[in-house]
Amino acid sequence: MTRRLLALALLGFAASAQAYCIHNHLRDRVVHVQQDLHKERLREDRTLDVRLRPGKRHCCRNLDCNPGGRSESLVTLYVRVLGDPDLTCAIEGTDTIKVTGDGTVRIMRNPRYPRSAAPYIVRIRSGQKDLTGPRGLPCLAPKKGTP
Repeated sequence: MTRRLLALALLGFAASAQAYCIHNHLRDRVVHVQQDLHKERLREDRTLDVRLRPGKRHCCRNLDCNPGGRSESLVTLYVRVLGDPDLTCAIEGTDTIKVTGDGTVRIMRNPRYPRSAAPYIVRIRSGQKDLTGPRGLPCLAPKKGTP
């Protein structure tokens, strides 16, 4: 009886893990999203690694994608717009973005392009709050001379 109660409690906790979603709003490019490695080695082979075709989305609803399981947990992602050239979407000075357990990541065309150097941007929301400001995070080609 105790084992059954423990199993039900664990299932309830796993089901309550907060979900974040990634949306590819681009019409002509595939987006590759990969999660940074888990701190827990037992989950390393179950991290998020997905390619989203144009117009598709992927939501992560388990403790593998959101190890903290809570809405305020932070998850680090690598976001690449595939094509010629491949573009990296990131916070300036890094090659990653962060999303909360209940957040939304949207990859879209930059409405300021061609005045801006970035043809695409990433918008990140947490709950009802936009975390990327009015311009979003840019998707740019790697600088020449960097690996």
